[in-house]
Amino acid sequence: MSNPLIPTSNSERIRPGYWAFFAIVGAVAAAAITFCGINDQFRKVEGLQSAYMPVCNEMCQRIMEANSKLDRLLSENREVTPAVEGAIREAGSVQDDCRKQMLAQIYRVSMQMNPADGERYLRLMKSRVIQPGLSSDTAVRAATE
Repeated sequence: MSNPLIPTSNSERIRPGYWAFFAIVGAVAAAAITFCGINDQFRKVEGLQSAYMPVCNEMCQRIMEANSKLDRLLSENREVTPAVEGAIREAGSVQDDCRKQMLAQIYRVSMQMNPADGERYLRLMKSRVIQPGLSSDTAVRAATE
């Protein structure tokens, strides 16, 4: 004969009131895992952005220098000289390098996101690559219209 005080199955060991407790704990644990996953994604993106800032600053400096040189040559000349042609090529080359590096960074960042967010990010950033002089709010407006 079995003793009524000794549980004979796992379901008898856990009182019905505890099921709600375990369900809440499980939901909180699932939320924490999801939250940590999002934080991990954020940390990776933040790390990529921090690592890219010196590259971006260097590219901006190179663009400013190339544009200043071109501006000076345009002010000094009244015709297209070989120096002006060279400055135009240099300014274009620096801007091309910037676009390539920016696009590589955009791809790196998008790869750290879930597929849907990565695609949305790529759409938002496309106008920044096509027209890098746009302000960031213009890029966002253009991508969402």
